[in-house]
Amino acid sequence: MKRTWHAGIIGAVALGIILVGAVFVAAQDRMGRCAAMPLIADDLLGAPDFSSLAPGTPTGVLLPVGWSAAATGVQVGDFTVSGTGRSFQLLGVANHLRTPSVAVQPGVSYCAVAQALADSSSATRVRLGFHWLDADGGILRVDWSDWQEVRRWNGPTDTQPWSLIGGGFTGPPDATHLAVTFHPASDDRVYLDLIRIRRGQFPHAGEMPPASPERPAGIEALPWPNGARAALSFSFDWETTMGGLIHSRSVDDPNVDQDPLMRGMRMREGITTTLDIFRPYGIRATYYATGYNFLTGNREQRRFMGDPTFTWANRANRWQTDAWQQQPWFSPDPYGTVETDPAWYFGDLIPLVQREGHDIQSHTFSHLYGGLASAEEWRSDLSEWQRIAAERNVPPARSLAFPWSSSAGMSYANWQALAEAGITSVTRTNWNPRQPQYHLVSRDEPHCRPVPGHETILACPDFYLTEQSAADAPGMIARAINTGGMIDLWAHTEEVVTPAQIAAWRNVVRYAAERRDAGDLWIAPLAEIADRQRAVALVRIERQESEPVHDMSSNAPLRFLVTNHSVHDLQGLTLNLPSVIRQVTLHGEQSNATPVVRGTLLIFDLAAGETIEVTAWLG
Repeated sequence: MKRTWHAGIIGAVALGIILVGAVFVAAQDRMGRCAAMPLIADDLLGAPDFSSLAPGTPTGVLLPVGWSAAATGVQVGDFTVSGTGRSFQLLGVANHLRTPSVAVQPGVSYCAVAQALADSSSATRVRLGFHWLDADGGILRVDWSDWQEVRRWNGPTDTQPWSLIGGGFTGPPDATHLAVTFHPASDDRVYLDLIRIRRGQFPHAGEMPPASPERPAGIEALPWPNGARAALSFSFDWETTMGGLIHSRSVDDPNVDQDPLMRGMRMREGITTTLDIFRPYGIRATYYATGYNFLTGNREQRRFMGDPTFTWANRANRWQTDAWQQQPWFSPDPYGTVETDPAWYFGDLIPLVQREGHDIQSHTFSHLYGGLASAEEWRSDLSEWQRIAAERNVPPARSLAFPWSSSAGMSYANWQALAEAGITSVTRTNWNPRQPQYHLVSRDEPHCRPVPGHETILACPDFYLTEQSAADAPGMIARAINTGGMIDLWAHTEEVVTPAQIAAWRNVVRYAAERRDAGDLWIAPLAEIADRQRAVALVRIERQESEPVHDMSSNAPLRFLVTNHSVHDLQGLTLNLPSVIRQVTLHGEQSNATPVVRGTLLIFDLAAGETIEVTAWLG
């Protein structure tokens, strides 16, 4: 009897251990998925009170108390996971929704999740930012989740689950609070619902980028060659009468009311005048060309892009007429030649531009409106540009200038079409001050920046250089120099043909050349500037494993390795060291790089894939 009683006790204990283990495993599993666990991983955030809305800082949009947005385009909507209630709408690639901050502890893992759905022309992606705050509200660190797919809603009959997005990180030392932001990878509208912050983790939905090795303290690879403090490009939107002038909208075009044939002839004349401006200084510019720029005529009546009709080109979208909804885009073609219709075809000018070393890039084939065009229209346009450009021995475009600064409204699928076509830089992006949610870059902060979700593409800021704005151009160049950034000065070629316009451009180009010759400025085509910035970002600087931390108070040299992980040779790679360089030696297997020393700057050439060992004695 006693043995039976003991056996029962042992069995109950064993069962209890099994149950506790099962509960523990279940709890670990739920916490690993950022699921709720009473008393352990309860929601720290609390459901937003959609019945009490207040202006959220800094935008003033009406949101539940404590919630905020980066720009207009975030609002409360009547569309939820359950089909009843309210949720958040997020619109604009430069926008984000921010949660109220919640109390956290250092060293503890926290996660955030949300249900998301895209209500637009394509699926898109969203990522989360974890903003760790100290007791004074200062940002200690921001951790980023990977980009996660948000599926597209397919209409009222769509009953499939929303996409689950999330992320998880560990609180850094001194963290007392956490706020989470949600960032879109396109201008597709995204609904966000059931947003939660809990203790726990979230499985990664994709590969995170590898962490960069820690650089030795005080060593910085500067973006521009030979110690230049900033980069500058000059560029032109270059269009034939067919290349946009015949299709002009009633906005964003200062010459919209003028004869498109006269404008085409001015565009042609502007090649001669602009080449004359750059020639004395050896400056290479970028000419963003449309498709008909490559034609010497069209007697054979070729059809391009399947002879499209763009239904979005209508009065509702601020065109002057609705005719383009029925009239094929290329139907005004006179089917002539350069000799009979020189305003329509510029193929005879391509060799002239190439012979003087300038760069020819894409202003799209058809001069379409980027944010209104479909992904299929984009793919057709990009491939047609490459095909016709190749007939004039022009390489595939790497850079694109948006017609009408029409990047607002670009879907994820549209950006994907650009990336797949090999576009690695864009300019003429949306600048409208009333639409900050679409601003990829700004001339007020002159730096090329990666396009969210398509980081292989850099968006670069520009300044519209006309006779009226020329007085402000030196200040823009100086701002780029002071911030280590870049700026593109541009116009249409038709806007550099009168004596006053030519004089304005000559003065600015002369000033830029003076700053270049003083060592402050690197002037190059925009595509090359973007390539350079991207390549330098892939330079790795590492201490040798056996090398101790450099002591500035000793006479011991500073030793480190520099590797160029990009596919581009880096001429004049510039490193900024912690103090003045007294002596330096370089050792590399692939080359005998000769260093140039200017104070704290170390300048040398580094081939693609090359590693060089640097030994520097600092004063």
